[in-house]
Amino acid sequence: MGSDILINRLTVAFGAGSDAAAVKNVTTRFFSGQVTGLIGESGSGKSVLGMSILRLLPSSARLSGAIEFDGENLLSLSAREMQALRGSRIGLIPQSPGDSLDKVLRIRVQLEEALLAHSGQGRKEARRRAVELLKAFHFEDVNRVMQSYPFQLSGGMQQRVVSAMGLSCGPEWLIADEPTKGLDAVLREQVYSLLDDIAQNHIKSMIIITHDLSLAARVCHRLLVMYQGRVVEEGPAGEVLASPLHPYTAGLLAAMPSRGMNPLPPPDPSVPATGCPFAARCTQRLDRCTGTVPPMRAQSGRKARCYLHADG
Repeated sequence: MGSDILINRLTVAFGAGSDAAAVKNVTTRFFSGQVTGLIGESGSGKSVLGMSILRLLPSSARLSGAIEFDGENLLSLSAREMQALRGSRIGLIPQSPGDSLDKVLRIRVQLEEALLAHSGQGRKEARRRAVELLKAFHFEDVNRVMQSYPFQLSGGMQQRVVSAMGLSCGPEWLIADEPTKGLDAVLREQVYSLLDDIAQNHIKSMIIITHDLSLAARVCHRLLVMYQGRVVEEGPAGEVLASPLHPYTAGLLAAMPSRGMNPLPPPDPSVPATGCPFAARCTQRLDRCTGTVPPMRAQSGRKARCYLHADG
C-alpha cells in the first residue's frame, strides 16, 4: 500500500496583497488505493487544490499550510526535488490534451522524452517502453501513432496518449485534471472507459478533478465537493451522490440532465457575505448561516460544512 496525501490547512492566493484565496484553509486526506473525485463548479478551487499537490501553479501563487506525502511536506521541497517527484511518483493527465501535446514533435519523441526525464532509462529502453505503453492503451497501429504529430490523431487518441505519458514512469498516484471538459458525448464515453481501465488495470490511487458528476459516479470511490475555495462535503461516492448532506451538492445533482436540469439559483444580493459562502444561493438557509462559516462536521463516516447538520 502506498502513501496517502495529506492536506493540512492549505490556503492558496494569487497576486501580492490579494485577499481573495482560491483555496481557503483546506484540511483533508486523499487515501492511497482509492479514486477520489474533486468536484464543483468552475471557480470552486478544485483545480487549484489538485495542481497545488504537484506545485504546478503560476508564479504569482502564494501557498501556506502543508501537503504531506511519504513523510515530506511537498511545499518545502526545492524546484529540482519537485521536478523529480512529478511523473515518477505523482503523474498527471493534463486538461485539454490537444493543447498539452507539443504540436511540432512526433508522439514518439514526446513519449521518449518523458521517460528519459524521469526514469533514468537509455533511449533504446525508452522507445521499447513507449511502444509497450501505447499497446497497453489499446492502440493497434503503434508504429503509425509513434510517427504521428498530435494533429494527426483524433481527440480520443490524444487523450490516450497523454494518459500513457502520465503513467509512463510508474507513479504511485495519478491526477487527472478535467478529463472530459469540452468533449462531446461520444468522446466523454471514451474517456469514462479509459479512466475505468486505468483504475482497474494500471494504478489504484487517483485524484480526478471534474465537474462531470456522471464520471464521478462511474469511477470514483470517494468525493470531495468544493465551493468557493472550501471543501463543503466529503464521503463515499455512492452515499454522497445518493443522499447529499450539503445543499450545494444537492443542487449540483439536481442540475444534471438525468435529474431534470434544475439549475442552481443565482446569489441573492440581499444576503450578507459574512457566513456560509453558499448562503446567498441556498433555499434551506437558516438565520445563523449568514453569521459565521460553519465548521466541517462528521456524520456516519461523512463530513459536511453545513449548519443543517450541526447536531449530526
